[in-house]
Amino acid sequence: MKILVAVDFYHGSRKALAFADKIASKFSNRLIILHVIHDPASSPGFYASQKPGKKALRNMDEAAHKMMDDFVKKCLPKNRKADKRIVPGLPTAQVVYLAKKEKVDLIVMGTQGLSGLKRLMIGSVVDKVMRASPVPVLAVPEKGGGKIGKGGALENDDEADVDDPTDGTEAGDASESGPDEASAA
Repeated sequence: MKILVAVDFYHGSRKALAFADKIASKFSNRLIILHVIHDPASSPGFYASQKPGKKALRNMDEAAHKMMDDFVKKCLPKNRKADKRIVPGLPTAQVVYLAKKEKVDLIVMGTQGLSGLKRLMIGSVVDKVMRASPVPVLAVPEKGGGKIGKGGALENDDEADVDDPTDGTEAGDASESGPDEASAA
């Protein structure tokens, strides 16, 4: 089994790689770690060049390789082998292309938790990959751990009342109200 982990070197990617490593180590799976060097115009300065005077893409490529090496050292055990790939292009297209080319069985990606207008404007690479991928995509949330309380509201309080999702009811269902209220609804 092959697992493709798409990373952008942020915290969400660390969690995704750690989760993929857990799966891979249990089942002796092969890990492919992919970073896509996106269009420089849309992310100026992200790849800080240490060597002025070379062409921009060359500097970006060198910086991305260094960042990948540092990232993998921080996130994986020393004895874990992984195939590291860095390619230029559009992230969604490159993730899906490599998944098909390598015949991977699973894609793992971290989410950054964008919402509202920011998500609408920027979009979500994870969403786009999920729509285009020929294989399952596991989205590992950067943040989380809250509980779902009454009425579906997300709560972070440890004392939150959590509905049992197996009992066939949801918070606010008629079954939670008295018999007279349920028949009146």
